[in-house]
Amino acid sequence: MSDILSQEEVDALLSAVSSGDLAETSFAAEEEEEPEEEIPLSLYDFRRPDRVSKDQMRTLQNLHEGYARQFSTTLTNFLRTFVETELVSVDQLTYSEFVMSISNPSCIYVFKMEPLEGSAIFEINPSLVFYIIDRLFGGLGRPFEVNRELTMIEQNVINKIVQRGLLDLRTVWEHIGSFTPKIETYETNPQFVQIAPPSETVILISLEVRMQNASGLMSICFPYMVLESVITNLSVENWMSSQGQATPETREIMEQEIADVCLDVSTVIGKTTLTIRDLLQLQRGDVICLDKPQDSDLIVQIGGKTKLAGRAGIIGRKKAVRITSILEQEVPGCE
Repeated sequence: MSDILSQEEVDALLSAVSSGDLAETSFAAEEEEEPEEEIPLSLYDFRRPDRVSKDQMRTLQNLHEGYARQFSTTLTNFLRTFVETELVSVDQLTYSEFVMSISNPSCIYVFKMEPLEGSAIFEINPSLVFYIIDRLFGGLGRPFEVNRELTMIEQNVINKIVQRGLLDLRTVWEHIGSFTPKIETYETNPQFVQIAPPSETVILISLEVRMQNASGLMSICFPYMVLESVITNLSVENWMSSQGQATPETREIMEQEIADVCLDVSTVIGKTTLTIRDLLQLQRGDVICLDKPQDSDLIVQIGGKTKLAGRAGIIGRKKAVRITSILEQEVPGCE
C-alpha cells in the first residue's frame, strides 16, 4: 500500500475506530505479508574448528581402511598367528585432547613423513605391546597385568614392528605423494611429546588390533600443519583417479613380494587305471603301461595347475625336466 492515505481511507478508519470494528476494516490496496521462512542453523564450536572437510576425511578413512588390511598381514607374518586390524575412527581434535587420551606410560614413536614439514605420532597401547613381546619371545601371547616401561631389548623388538608399520603407511600414502617415514624419537610419557601447540588441530586415526588372547588400540596422529601441503590431494576425485596408476615403488614392492612366494612344481609322467585286484598283486619288476608314448612331452604343473610341457632328462645324478613349451590352456584330463 502507499505511504499516504487518501481522504476516503482516513474517513473509513475514523468511522471504524468510533464503532469499535477496526479489526474487520480492510483496504483494497492492503496485501498480506508472507511469513519469513526459518533458516536452519548448525552449531559451530570456535574452539575446535573443522579445518579438514568431510570429503577429505572420507578420503583419509578410505586410505587407512586399506592400511588396516595391509598391517594385518604384516603382524600375522611377524607373530605367526592370525591378527585382525580394523579402522575404528578418523577424527579431528586438538592436540591437547589427544595427549590427554594417551595412558602413561605408553609406547610413543615420533616420526617424520619426509619431505613433509613437522612430525607425527605412532602410538601403541601397552596391553598390545606386551602381548606382542610375549609372543615374539616364544610365549603364548599373554598380556601383562602391570603396566611398566619397556626395557632396551623390548624397545628394539617393538621398533622393528613400528618400522614395518611405517613402510606399510608409505605404501598406502603413495597415491597422495611419495613419502619416506623415519622414526625420530621414542617416548613413554605423552606430556613430554610436543609436536604441535595444544590448540592445533590434529587428525587422529584409531585402529583396533585383535588377536587370539588379546586386543588393543593403536593410533596415528597427524598435526594439520604436517598435512597442510598435501591436503588438496585428499579429495575423493584425486584419490579415485590415482587408484589405477601404479608407481615404480609399488611395482618394485609387488615384484619383491611375488619373488618370495613358493609354489609346488610337479611333472606328470603319465596315467593309467588299475583295479584293486591288480594293485594288490603288483610285485617288484612288474611293468605298468601308461597312457603316453615314450617320446611324448610331459605335463608340468605349478601349484596343481597345468602350465608347461617338457622332456624328461638327467643332469649329473639328478633327474630333471627341460621345458619345451608354455601351454596357454590347460590340457584336459591332466588335473
